[in-house]
Amino acid sequence: MEIDNIINDYTLRELQIISSRILSEHEATNNFIKQFKADHDSHQFYKNVINWYVKKYKNFPEL
Repeated sequence: MEIDNIINDYTLRELQIISSRILSEHEATNNFIKQFKADHDSHQFYKNVINWYVKKYKNFPEL
């Protein structure tokens, strides 16, 4: 998938920054956070957040 290719090119720090921006714009309830489940893999968690954002808003978040 094209989105995954773009996300895989980001550094860890870029993933952290983008996903934290996305999360800060939403109410961080347990159910909201739980949807990004990544089984103790922080890199995957950040990627899941960004993927969710792109699918929901049909737009890529700014860096």
